[in-house]
Amino acid sequence: MTVTLGLILLLFATFFAAVGQICFKKTALLETSFLRKFIHPTFLFGGVLFLCCPVISSLAAQAVDFSVLYAMTSLSFVFVLILSRWILKEKVDWPKAVGVVFIVIGLAVIVST
Repeated sequence: MTVTLGLILLLFATFFAAVGQICFKKTALLETSFLRKFIHPTFLFGGVLFLCCPVISSLAAQAVDFSVLYAMTSLSFVFVLILSRWILKEKVDWPKAVGVVFIVIGLAVIVST
């Protein structure tokens, strides 16, 4: 496996983690009993995505240095911010936006070395 493929797999893993978290949040907002939330399709879909993340990450670990792999998990913050704005209609204030910029710059530095 090439490093490029490993990085692509990591992008998918972090995106799946972010989508899973959004699914959990959407389920938490439902007006239903606590136990019914655990069998709701949105919650189950989020759980499946979360289970895929370590499998995909372990595949990526074959080609990517662990220090890069671990740093790439911070992309989930970026994906969650974008998805929470788009799907949950949450507000993105300037400290969050600045934080995302720093994450992206930091990852660019780490991955390019």
